[in-house]
This record gives sequence, structure tokens and C-alpha cells, in this order.
Amino acid sequence: MARTVSSQLLKVGEKAPDFRLKGVDDKLYSMKDFKSESVLVVFICNHCPYVKARIKD
Repeated sequence: MARTVSSQLLKVGEKAPDFRLKGVDDKLYSMKDFKSESVLVVFICNHCPYVKARIKD
């Protein structure tokens, strides 16, 4: 289970706090790594057959 520091509910348009997450490629990513205005973070179950098929795409 992931350790969390705090839990926050953001309002639409509010800037997300910086955080680091490990991607399916085992690299760590943070919000600072993305320069676009919008970033979508999707939490998935990586042993689900559907997700496994999508990761290969």
C-alpha cells in the first residue's frame, strides 16, 4: 500500500501539488516533468488483463 502524506480535494482549475509516482516503465515521474497545462493521472490495476493489453499498446 502506498504511503500518503495528506489527502486533499482540489477544485476544478486548481493547481495540483507536486508529487512523485512510479510509472509502468519503473521510472519515477513528478508533476514538474510535464510542461503542458493539463495532466491526467490514472490509477489502474496493472494485473488486470484489459490493462495489460493496453500497456502493450
